[in-house]
Amino acid sequence: MAADRFVTTAEAREMLRRAYRSDSEINLEAVVRRAASDPIKPLSEKGRMRPSTLVVVGSIMLILLIAAFFYFSFGGRG
Repeated sequence: MAADRFVTTAEAREMLRRAYRSDSEINLEAVVRRAASDPIKPLSEKGRMRPSTLVVVGSIMLILLIAAFFYFSFGGRG
């Protein structure tokens, strides 16, 4: 590629694809799994992922919020 011309969009896309393909840190599944895992001990003794405390507490709070919504919307009409 000559240094005295502009890069076309097709060339830029191809260069980005090559850069992202070669970098293993940009794997979306690995990034989400690392963010949702326990920061102190991410794997259990069996090799399974241990969820983060924030993910567990957030899930429980979301379930309680949905249950309260359905109770007061449909169950409280007695």
